Amino acid sequence: MIRITQISDLHFGRDDPTLEETLIDAVNASRPDLVVVSGDFVQRARWSHFREARAFMERIEAPTLSVPGNHDLPLWNLPLRLVAPKRRYQRYIARDLEPVIRLGGVTVVGVDTTYRWHWQSGRISAEQIDRVADIIGDRGPDDVVVVVAHHPFHHSPEVEKKLMRGAPKALRRWGRAGPHVILSGHLHTWLTEPFVARRGDAQTLQVHAGTGLSTRLRGEPNDFAVLEIAGPEVRIIRHTAGADREFREADEVVFRCGDGGWVADGPAAVPRECVSDTR
Repeated sequence: MIRITQISDLHFGRDDPTLEETLIDAVNASRPDLVVVSGDFVQRARWSHFREARAFMERIEAPTLSVPGNHDLPLWNLPLRLVAPKRRYQRYIARDLEPVIRLGGVTVVGVDTTYRWHWQSGRISAEQIDRVADIIGDRGPDDVVVVVAHHPFHHSPEVEKKLMRGAPKALRRWGRAGPHVILSGHLHTWLTEPFVARRGDAQTLQVHAGTGLSTRLRGEPNDFAVLEIAGPEVRIIRHTAGADREFREADEVVFRCGDGGWVADGPAAVPRECVSDTR
């Protein structure tokens, strides 16, 4: 069994300092084989915010894998966003924008979905889609591929933000390649469910974490996720912050992958149809 802890949207510069110690303690106490951070380390890509984020990351005891989020690119400093948008991220967080780590039968693939022009919504290119599809297609029969990206590849109907460019194409291509898990952030809300990119074929399981530290909440508490992966079974445990600022297990769901893709135990077992979008 491989245990992965996912945190997202820390937003240093707009974070809740009363949660930092308890989040670090809870993440380390989850005893993960890997901690993934799905972007938005900082609020406004300032040097001071990145230094805070770096100090936080250095206190995580497990190995880490991270990808940038849109807030990790400058918004108002247009010359820097056009010429070197990820310079500060790469200096303080990680040089590799699309890392790959293999843990036994689990392959974790980072995908950089940020883009200097589409600052908020992001994009995924055809080359990135093909790269991940090849990794999914080359997996062993009982192996699991976990994709880490900041932007979600599917939005619930109530989400007003624009969907990332290329997301529907990625889901269709990856669905043909085989089953996989996507860890994302961006919306500051929690969601775990499979998506159907082709009729009767729920190959994509998206785990969409909220925000670990940000004060910009969307009606939900700060949280993080723990995934326990054992062959074709994935147990997802959500940890949320309470009024006492401590993170505790809030709920969990188990997904199993069969001939028709991912199915959850209980009422979450009905996959959601993906949007029809050709971008």
